[in-house]
Formats: sequence, structure tokens, C-alpha cells
Amino acid sequence: MKSSEGSTKKRIFAIILFYTIAVLIRYLTNKTGLLDHIDNAFLKICLQGVGPAIGAFIAFKAFGLKLTYSFAGKLKPLLLSAFVFVVIPVVGFAIIGVTESEHVIVTSNVFLAGAKLSLYFLIYAILEEIGWRAFLQEQLGFLNKYLKYAIIGILWFIWHLNFGLTVSNLIFLLVLIFASWGIGTVGDKTKSILAVGAFHALYNLFTAGHFDPKGKIIVLTVCSGIWILYVVFYNKIAKRVLKGDQ
Repeated sequence: MKSSEGSTKKRIFAIILFYTIAVLIRYLTNKTGLLDHIDNAFLKICLQGVGPAIGAFIAFKAFGLKLTYSFAGKLKPLLLSAFVFVVIPVVGFAIIGVTESEHVIVTSNVFLAGAKLSLYFLIYAILEEIGWRAFLQEQLGFLNKYLKYAIIGILWFIWHLNFGLTVSNLIFLLVLIFASWGIGTVGDKTKSILAVGAFHALYNLFTAGHFDPKGKIIVLTVCSGIWILYVVFYNKIAKRVLKGDQ
């Protein structure tokens, strides 16, 4: 009994350390001029989401916690998962390219820019998911799963540092709680950082205004369909792929 209580306290202190670091880095990267000297907009996207990953790694190390997630998780082999969750969306957005406007000027090829932008959104999502799912969700495992998802959604919302009492912020909070349940379910099933990162990136890519709306919806619909089928039937798919290699 004492051992269990001690383990729970250890997790709580680890969560406090993780969240403090994640919020502090979010504030520095989004609310100050820390990144103003960086001209690469793609790199800025990644740096704005790095806080949860850094917080998670420090908390893991400081409290000697075990990382139960990996990039592939249960969805082995890794190359197949990387193809499904990374290559397919990047190729899809390369095909539709970036749509230029007054605010978006592409200095290189618009199709290459589409691939790069989608990849950076995926990296951003993966960095966040190392914190929210691979760390926080696992450390809250002693709670009822629905309470766990609700807490993650609320902490995730606060981390964004948008505190205006608006309808859009309320909707965003509900979206994050729902996403915590959906992505959390994928995480519990797969323990895959690539999988949870890809599903997280769905929302970010959907709300990004840099792509043709119809093309974007087609790409995301195809990707989400493939990802859901892969997660549900990955055992059968992986066995067939491995048999084909033999």
C-alpha cells in the first residue's frame, strides 16, 4: 500500500515538473521575442511545440520513470509506420502544394513547400505528443480513463495560454478534451508516438490556411481513413508485409 502511494506521489511531482517546464517554454516561445531572430517560419513552428517534449524528458530523467512509448510502439515495423503516418501525408500535401496569397509568399517550389510545411506540422505534433500522451497520459494512468482524458484536455488548453472568455476558446477547450479522448485511445492501443502525432497533426493541418481547402480535405480524409484502418488492423497488415519480405 505504501509503495503504491509513494509511486502515485512520485508521478504527481513528475507531472508538476513536466507541466511547469512545458508552460514556461511555451510562454518564452510564443509570448516573448525569443524566436524573433529566426527567419525560418517552418523552424518556428517546431520550436513553439517543443516545451512538452523537453518537460517530459527532464521529468523522466529526474524521477527515473520508464518511457513506455516508442516511435513505432506496437505498430512494428517502424519503417511501415513511418510510411503510413509520415510519408503518405507529406506526399499528399506535396501534390496539392501551398496556396500563395498576400500573406503567404513561396520563394521556392509550391509543391516542395507543401511537403515541408506538412512535415513540420507533423514534427510539431510529435513534440507535443511526447508530452501529452507518452508522458502525461501514462503518469495519470492511476485515474479513471475519462477523468484522465478530461484533465489532459484542460491542461493542454491552459498550455496554449489563450485565456480570453470567448465562445471560440470554449469550443477550443471542448475540442481539446474530445481530442484527448480520441488521441488518447489511439495512444493506449498503440503506444506509438508516430500514431498519436499523426492524429494530432490532423487538426493542425485542417486549420492551416496555407493549402487549397478542397485539396486539404481530400488529403486529410484519405490519410485519416488509412490511419484508422492501419491502427485497427495493423496485426494483419504487418504480417502480410513481413511475409512479402521473406
